[in-house]
Amino acid sequence: MSLLGSPEIAALAYDEKSQRICGVRLRQKNRGGYEVVKYASSEHSLWQRAADAVLKELAVNSSVYLVLAMAPEQSEVFETILPQSSTDTMREALRFEVPRQLLSVPEDFRLQFVPVSGVDESGMIKVRCAVFPESSLHKMCNQIAPLRNKPDVMINPLLTLPEELPAEAAVKMPFMEENFCWKNGSWQIAGDLECNKELDGILSRHCSGECPCDCPGEYRTALMAALYAGKSLFVRNSVLAGVIVLPNFLRPARFRTQLRVMALLVVLLLAVNIFRYAGDFMTSIREHNRLTAQVNNLRSKVQDLRKKVKAGEKQLKEVQRTAELKMGSRECLGYLGYLSEKLPDDVLVSNFRWNEGSIDMNLQTVSTEIDLVSFFNRLPGFKVLSASQRTNPANNFTSANVKLSIIEPSVLPVKKSKSKKAKTKK
Repeated sequence: MSLLGSPEIAALAYDEKSQRICGVRLRQKNRGGYEVVKYASSEHSLWQRAADAVLKELAVNSSVYLVLAMAPEQSEVFETILPQSSTDTMREALRFEVPRQLLSVPEDFRLQFVPVSGVDESGMIKVRCAVFPESSLHKMCNQIAPLRNKPDVMINPLLTLPEELPAEAAVKMPFMEENFCWKNGSWQIAGDLECNKELDGILSRHCSGECPCDCPGEYRTALMAALYAGKSLFVRNSVLAGVIVLPNFLRPARFRTQLRVMALLVVLLLAVNIFRYAGDFMTSIREHNRLTAQVNNLRSKVQDLRKKVKAGEKQLKEVQRTAELKMGSRECLGYLGYLSEKLPDDVLVSNFRWNEGSIDMNLQTVSTEIDLVSFFNRLPGFKVLSASQRTNPANNFTSANVKLSIIEPSVLPVKKSKSKKAKTKK
């Protein structure tokens, strides 16, 4: 369907006996009626594969309504007369009517229903209802999920019979039993009855296009479902609400009315603004581009200046830190000598940085058994702020980077003179 055009509808019908899927795509004419845009068929043991092939050949996309004319397993159909009311009220009334119409009722069942005739003088309406177990619906949903396009509706083909079809007309479809037909609102033995004569006449009056000879039965079912969807299903919300059984995640979201209105308003707004403000708009664009270029140029200059200021601040901090260091002081030499005395002989201090209250060292050794990090953890008077040790297996070379904090300045040993030792012995 085009954004502002009439809707296009695609319908698929499946025959389990021949394992064939037939599909048709309808488009509404400007002067009324419908025309067949495309039709296609495919056979496969898995009907999903055949359905995907038909959908691809029909060129069905997200803008086309898709109807599956299929009935879940153990589906039963009956007709009854109910008072005209809302969809929810009629659904609840049909739940009480199901045990009266069917011999065996599933414990958990779902139903679809559509009006067959208009409201009479007494306010009553004839309704055709399809009943099936909820387990059959779950099975059908699992089969529909892999399809390449999400269907808008899955509906029993008997519910799509045209309203103008006479009640005494005999109808026979591919999914029915061979010896039975639908007539007067119930199943009857076909016998010598001439079936589908009235139905074919209604379809030929409303739809232009020839029936393909390879799958006439399935094509008739798909065409009937597409025609009913275009005339009633997607026109009256009450009819659509009566047949919706698929969960939301299996149905596409439709916002066609909102899209049409939005597209029309956008087109009108653009047309008005183009004719009235085209010149001012282009002038504003050029001025905006010029100012944007200037702003980007200034931003790049500011970023360069900020980088230079940050680099200068780092250099100033380094110079200040270097100037504040007491290079060659006795305290620094004392700690260096103390650490040299405690470290093993095969450990080399390659870098030693002294700062008030902290020491940063780079150590190297060829011994792989020395754990320098554990050594400094056990060394009294110091606290390890950060430590890392790496070993190169190629040459058995170990390097470590250790940063220490001085917590006990009195831990350094003080060498006493011999005279003092002698006095203590006395």
